[in-house]
Amino acid sequence: MNLLRTSLFLSSILAATVAYTLPGPGTTWNMTDVLLGRCVEYRQCLHGGLCFPYYGDVNCDAAVDSFLGAIRGMDPCTASYYAYDDFFNMVPPNTKPGTTIFWTGVSGAYIPHDVAEVSQEYIVLGETFPGYMALNLSFCGSTDPNEPSGFNYTVCPTEDTDRAGCSNNTFATFWDRVSELFTRQATGEVYLVLNAQRDRGAYHLESTFARVEVPALDPTKVTNVAIYLIPDFTLPTPNDKVRETCSNGTVASLRGVLTDLGLSNTCEEDPDDIMWLQCARYPDSPYCIPYSRQEPNTGGGTGGSSAIAAASMTVLFLQVVSTLLLNGCKID
Repeated sequence: MNLLRTSLFLSSILAATVAYTLPGPGTTWNMTDVLLGRCVEYRQCLHGGLCFPYYGDVNCDAAVDSFLGAIRGMDPCTASYYAYDDFFNMVPPNTKPGTTIFWTGVSGAYIPHDVAEVSQEYIVLGETFPGYMALNLSFCGSTDPNEPSGFNYTVCPTEDTDRAGCSNNTFATFWDRVSELFTRQATGEVYLVLNAQRDRGAYHLESTFARVEVPALDPTKVTNVAIYLIPDFTLPTPNDKVRETCSNGTVASLRGVLTDLGLSNTCEEDPDDIMWLQCARYPDSPYCIPYSRQEPNTGGGTGGSSAIAAASMTVLFLQVVSTLLLNGCKID
């Protein structure tokens, strides 16, 4: 009997693996509890970010049931694009006017998330209600009759899974649809952080931003797309040979696309406030040498810039304190 169970288990892994390329981990084991906990936390405005009045009316049990119901017992590769719409109606990805920030190609450097964490003037998708609930979770359904839960806890497709072999996978569909809704509700000036040294170009046509978010930008509601073009802080040394500017490469193509859509746009290379914040995270980066010789401008900025600059100094201070504590120093 144990041998049979092992054989069935290995067979299910093999079947799931060959069904799609670049698989990820299986469904998060305690996902129901995580979702409920995050929902309650967000509803009570304990997360420190957005706080809309309607949050208090959210029924977390119903929201979680709706989310899981879109996954349970479903083929991981045949999810409807609108499968999660009931969930999104309960917890829409709303932001305040002039605070929506997009990003592409900079996930490894945590740039937009750092910006959003230190200033409520900028909100990324992961800080909205549905984004916060699902962030860093893995999920997909199972049609295996031997899995009564209806979830695959072994392996799931991811956003990187080949769409030709798994065209509507449960995970990618969630993030594509919520990204579209996040974009459609954006009003006022919106912000975009791009990696000037991305191998496939700062504006990569297969990215979620290019495929989903750009077409969803509403020129009747969005007054300007402010592009922030920054270097790749994860590179060990600067490499200006592969670095795009606001006027060449894929960035120029993007600006042309935005203009054709009737969207005003501006572009800034190495904005001081974001550079300061990233140098707090990557103090040894070659890009941070100029910033080690000057103080950040913590006043007179526009929008959330002064908050970002001030917060970068806070991050630096906390890093110093953490280092001292790890080395056994007493902090009086």
